[in-house]
Amino acid sequence: MKKKVLLTRKVLAAALSAAMVLSMAACGNEAGDNTSSADNETQQDTAPQDTGADSEEASGESSEEAEEEPSYDFGGRVLRIGSYYDMTPNPEDSMLEALLAERIAFVEENYNCKIEFVVLDDYVTEYVTSVLAGDPVVDIGYHITSRVLPSLIEGGIVYPVSDLSTIDLNDYKWRADVTEAGYYKGKNYTFLLKDPEIRYGIFWNKSLFKKYGLPDLYELVDKGEWTWEKFKEIAATAGQDTDADGTNDIHGFAARENLSWCYLYSNGAYVAEKTEAGMDIDLSDPAVVEALNALQDFTTTVDYRNAIDWSTEGWDAMITGFKEGNTMMLLEEFWVSYSYLSKADSPMADEWGWVPFPKGPSATDWSCYGKENGCRVILNGIENPEEAAQIYDLITDIADTNEEWDDMMEDVLEGWANDAKTVELVTYINDKKLSVLNAVNGFGDLNSAIGEMVGKITSGELTPQTALDTYQSQIDAALADLENHDYDAEMQEYLKTEEEEGEGESEEAEE
Repeated sequence: MKKKVLLTRKVLAAALSAAMVLSMAACGNEAGDNTSSADNETQQDTAPQDTGADSEEASGESSEEAEEEPSYDFGGRVLRIGSYYDMTPNPEDSMLEALLAERIAFVEENYNCKIEFVVLDDYVTEYVTSVLAGDPVVDIGYHITSRVLPSLIEGGIVYPVSDLSTIDLNDYKWRADVTEAGYYKGKNYTFLLKDPEIRYGIFWNKSLFKKYGLPDLYELVDKGEWTWEKFKEIAATAGQDTDADGTNDIHGFAARENLSWCYLYSNGAYVAEKTEAGMDIDLSDPAVVEALNALQDFTTTVDYRNAIDWSTEGWDAMITGFKEGNTMMLLEEFWVSYSYLSKADSPMADEWGWVPFPKGPSATDWSCYGKENGCRVILNGIENPEEAAQIYDLITDIADTNEEWDDMMEDVLEGWANDAKTVELVTYINDKKLSVLNAVNGFGDLNSAIGEMVGKITSGELTPQTALDTYQSQIDAALADLENHDYDAEMQEYLKTEEEEGEGESEEAEE
């Protein structure tokens, strides 16, 4: 029987840290406060990389311990893992890729199986059309949490992971927020290896704060004074008109998207709850009205940057503006840290830090809101899903304990962050499982109704209570439609799209 060689905690952590600092593929970006945009996948898609490897040779050190690993024989099974990009590990790229390649090679050699990474041009369409044809294009695929439910679940495209005995979703190596995001009608459909990449928080320019005599946000956090009121005060006064032309060249605050949801979640007002029957929306919670009142007060009284000039700017204009010292505080997802601010070849010149979104009066702890996140799904109709899940579990088996995994995550964070306090706060969010992904983002009509309602509030057109009363019937109708929606017909539309594209290609060939 083969022995599973365990790298030391220190070596694995150093390998992951070095590699993940260099890697840009794991960053996540989503568009719109309440809507999804496929266009943004070309900007910075949410695709945290799967990692796994065990090799004494790769570490260059002796292992501290060796542990018996059960023997398996998968009969030559080919496990196909698909995504919009090539996830094949390249040992030349980084130590992480080398370790992953080693682990995959070990599993292939010793357990009689083969791992195949498949690149899919239009992965959602290919998932749907192949499953409907009875020949799934891959076994396990990349997806985004908000686009899995309810359509691909109700349409029979993805398989319930919680029905499998070979993957324990409560195990330390899986992300709890991604697992929860894929919960629908009593089952879980999404999973992802745990990583330290949480979602929305506030990046702040420590150099500018010090230069202009603004409060230290870390001190406010430690004293329990990082509140909505203090946030509004700083955002309203931090802007600087350095050339005295009447317009701020340094913005006090910038938010590209999702400010409204951050207000709701930071007050413990989650609005939506997934149930055994589907989805419930509760707008009667006083914390909801409290959050929306504070949101409207902020958006209608504070001069902050909330729009991009698409005629002259790119989608990441606010991010680059912060990096260049044109913004005091930026609401963004944490992948901005390693994709922009801590890039080895062009790091941000100013010192920066990160804090959670300020706490609302009804909240009991910090929050970390996420619109969506990359995930893995198992396609329906694949051969022996239990076996496929077991192989995937084996190639991602890189730590023996939660403590080992957390040590690795902390080392990764230290490579992404600019100071120890950022590492401390992100670790706290992760340890307390305070990261929560949006529950309604994939429910089209429901999401649109809530988004329209919030727009009336942020513009000041309607008071929060009036908006809630006005849109309640539209939200109720959207909830009712979830039960009556013809998901099978929706899946058939994918087939029509593919046929139309095929006809277009044939016509071009004839010409």
